[in-house]
Amino acid sequence: MLCESCHEKEATVHLTHVVDGKIHKHHLCEECAAQKGLDVHAQPLDLGGMMENLKAQLAQLKDTLDRPDAAGPAACPACGTTRMEILKRGRLGCDRCYEVFAAEMLPVVVSLQHGDQHLGKVPRRASAGLKNSVELARLRRELDQAVAAENYERAAKLRDQIKALPPGEAQP
Repeated sequence: MLCESCHEKEATVHLTHVVDGKIHKHHLCEECAAQKGLDVHAQPLDLGGMMENLKAQLAQLKDTLDRPDAAGPAACPACGTTRMEILKRGRLGCDRCYEVFAAEMLPVVVSLQHGDQHLGKVPRRASAGLKNSVELARLRRELDQAVAAENYERAAKLRDQIKALPPGEAQP
C-alpha cells in the first residue's frame, strides 16, 4: 500500500483514530509521518513489564498496609475506611483519606503516575485561575527542559511567555 500523502513510498505507519464516532484510517510512509509530527521511532509499550511493575508495587503497598506498625491511623477519621478496605477495593473512601494515608499512598501514586501533580488537560469550564496555573506549570517544565538542553533561545521565549501571564500567576 502506498503512502496516502506522497503516493510514492510504501506506507509503514498506520494510524486509526475516532472523531465524532467516525473511524479514520491513515497510511503513511515514515517520512510523511515524521513531517506530520508523529514519532515513528518511539519504543513500543512494554505492557508485560508494566503489569509486573504494577504487581510489585501493589504487593509492596499490601505489605505496608498489613503492617500493624504502619505510620498513621489505621482508619480514616472522616469515613472510617481502613487500610485493608483500601487494599481490597483499590480506592480510597473519601477526600480526607488522601491526607490520612498520604505517607503510604504517595510513593505508589508517584510510581504509577510519574508525579504527584496533575499534568493533563483542564476542563473548558475551569476557572481562569486554574487554567493559568496549569499553563504556568507547563511553561516552567518546558523552561527547565530547555535550560537543561542548553537551548537558551527557547528558554528565553518561555521566560517571556511566563512573564506575559496575568499578574499573580507568574509569581513563583
